[in-house]
Amino acid sequence: MPFKPLSCVFGKYFIPQRYILVFMMQLALLNCYHLRVVYNIAITEMLKEPTPNSTEEFVDACPEFTYESVVSESSVQFEWDPLWESFTLYAFYIGYIVTHVPGGWLADKIGARHVMGTCVVVSCLITAVFPILVTVVERGDVTAVALRMILGFAQGPILPTVSAFIQCWVPKEHRAFLGGVAFGGSNIGTVTGCGLTGVIIHETGHWYMPFYVWAAMALLWYIFYSFMVFSGPDSHPFITEAERDQVLEEVPPHGKSFHVPWRAIFRGMPFWALLAGQFGHNFIFFTLVTYLPKYLKDILKMSVRSNALFTSIPFFLLWMFSIIVCYFSDIVTNHKWLSLATARKICTTFSIIVPSAFLLLTGYLGCHRVGAIISYTAGICCIGPFYAGMKINVNDLTIHYAGTIMAVVNGLGATAGILGPYIVGCLTHTRSIDSWLIVFWITMGVSIICSLFYCVFASAERQHWDYADELHHSTSFTIHF
Repeated sequence: MPFKPLSCVFGKYFIPQRYILVFMMQLALLNCYHLRVVYNIAITEMLKEPTPNSTEEFVDACPEFTYESVVSESSVQFEWDPLWESFTLYAFYIGYIVTHVPGGWLADKIGARHVMGTCVVVSCLITAVFPILVTVVERGDVTAVALRMILGFAQGPILPTVSAFIQCWVPKEHRAFLGGVAFGGSNIGTVTGCGLTGVIIHETGHWYMPFYVWAAMALLWYIFYSFMVFSGPDSHPFITEAERDQVLEEVPPHGKSFHVPWRAIFRGMPFWALLAGQFGHNFIFFTLVTYLPKYLKDILKMSVRSNALFTSIPFFLLWMFSIIVCYFSDIVTNHKWLSLATARKICTTFSIIVPSAFLLLTGYLGCHRVGAIISYTAGICCIGPFYAGMKINVNDLTIHYAGTIMAVVNGLGATAGILGPYIVGCLTHTRSIDSWLIVFWITMGVSIICSLFYCVFASAERQHWDYADELHHSTSFTIHF
């Protein structure tokens, strides 16, 4: 009876390597989001509470609630300027933007395996040293900004490499579901990262403990990743010959040369539709991931444990809803009940506009805790169809440049991760509900504009510029502008 764990052969049972790959991609994003969101929860306990004497503009929006810190007296807490505090929250996205295109380009050119592995290892190191450096350095706020930027720099290529993996392993008829499972790791990572970070801080009394825990877990993932994940079926040493032949038959391989027709890509409106959809999604998603814990603390006065719990539950429901929608999206399009383009547009538009409406309702509910929790939970859950929409749409347009295009789209779209949190930081420093309502109305406006643009110009057809590489027989590497 054959027993080959690395080949995923266990007697008469066999697990296809594409499923192993998708599972490991989900875990990759899960671990990356642990390393990303841990600070968003920890900062609620890292900083001392401002008082009316020290902050003249401070408003107690819901005086009927009281916030109680859980950190022990031995834990260092900081007094940072509110603007620098806000800067530490969105500094991640400044570094995040820079490495998208180089990372996606490398993933398409040399394979995604080493690009992703390097990014995760660097992220682990930055997270592990973060509590030490912000404590021992005199200007901890400046150090926090620098480290968060470096962390963003390391994680910039992650999503483009996932697209590059999908491009090489997953056929078109399964991309919505398997792609949704892979990209869904970001949602479940937000769930476990936020929820368990609060539990760890509550149980240990130290805000820095979750940084070490998540860094160790990500490093453990990397050890398994090194033996189990390879850029393509032709480079996988443990894949069976039958599965290799099947994948290579279902998924067209790269051409011998690698030419990126930038000019043709940028001239096509489907590219700009992708960018509009990504920007609209990011404006909502990154702002929520960054500032929802702060909203729950400043407005609704939730403890770090409750804060983490009620931050993570919506993202858990989002993860489940996204998997369900992705599964049925494949069924609907494979049975020709809806065209691929129509399905992508419905999923994308729903996932941007409906969450914005629920967030607006959250603002009008004010200090009504139960109503606010239900409203923003429903809003975050409704982001789920995005992963069966725009996120996988890039793989409809190309079989050669998915990593590169996703890098450009996600990188430019990540400017929303700077703009959104910056607007929140500027408008909500007084901690008033009215200031948050302005933020939610701005979010609604951005959502409507981006959704309309995507619906008008998005396409699910393979683009003409993607065939050029197949007609070029040179083995040299060039980039055409």
